[in-house]
Amino acid sequence: METYTGRKRVSGAFKKTFTDQEIQTDRIPAYPIMGQCNAQLVGASIKEFVLNPEIFVKAQVAAYERYKPDIIVMQGDLLMEVEAMGNELKFPEDSLCISKKVALEDKGKLSSLELADPQKDGRMPNYLEVLAQAKNIIADSVVSAVIAGPWTIGIGLREANYLLRDAMKDPDYVHELMEFATQMSIRFGEAVYPLKVGLSYSEAPASCSLISPRIYREFIFPYHKRIVDHFKEKKVGVGLHICGFATPILEDMVNTGVTNISIDAPSDLAKAVEVCRGKAVLLGNVNTNIFYSGTREQMEQAIKDCLAFAPEDSGYILASGCEVPGVAPPEKVDWFMDIVNELCKAN
Repeated sequence: METYTGRKRVSGAFKKTFTDQEIQTDRIPAYPIMGQCNAQLVGASIKEFVLNPEIFVKAQVAAYERYKPDIIVMQGDLLMEVEAMGNELKFPEDSLCISKKVALEDKGKLSSLELADPQKDGRMPNYLEVLAQAKNIIADSVVSAVIAGPWTIGIGLREANYLLRDAMKDPDYVHELMEFATQMSIRFGEAVYPLKVGLSYSEAPASCSLISPRIYREFIFPYHKRIVDHFKEKKVGVGLHICGFATPILEDMVNTGVTNISIDAPSDLAKAVEVCRGKAVLLGNVNTNIFYSGTREQMEQAIKDCLAFAPEDSGYILASGCEVPGVAPPEKVDWFMDIVNELCKAN
């Protein structure tokens, strides 16, 4: 009897999307996006998880061994780059870090700001080491990096309220900042992809829950496309995750040329299926609130609702819409994978 691995299931989804080639598997691929919630599997605080590379790896490997997801996302925090470029961070014990002082409080300092070196600066080298170690240990599932996209870096350096005001009053400055942030996103991606892990950019603040489609198309889309084109020349696929409500920009996300898009629960899965068909693998979008406060019945129904839209003629990967909450009980992640193995049989 053939043994199916997460790597083979994920490969099948990509081949079905881009080559129409059917790869026989036992079920569609599935995974929850897990990071800080895994700290509790090894008796660590979220602060320890974020700051201690050994605990980070130990927690992610523990999650892989317990849940057996088809993709293990090395989800840390998205402030590594801005910290290395001058932000001062606060690290609470049981929640993710936040900026207590940003590098571009004075917007005029952009001209003197220097790009960080992923091999030397801040916690970025630790993250690269974490990726390498996890890739060496986890053989059967895809190991994937998640790093900040340029809009996330821009907002991290400048703060959301000020950057959105800049977009109205000083658009040239926003483009200048996005040029700088895009160089940083590419530089970190260049350090990640030789490790032969998945490369995905997270852009939570690019959601239409925060910005308008116009802002996305004017200030973000061109830079997303530039990143994708850069790595496409190296034959490296790139994923894009946008949290919250992204329905108005789903087609734009696909038109960046990314190989996969990950969408959150508020986004329209049916529309995403249509715009992704044959162009990008679609990942999503079980509501993460269920992992914290939902029942098993609600989890099962949410998974069924996603499967109802799963395309038969293109790849699809069932996933949580965003990162599982840090306080989510591990047994609810168990539910997710148990239900997946019951319901997600291949078409």
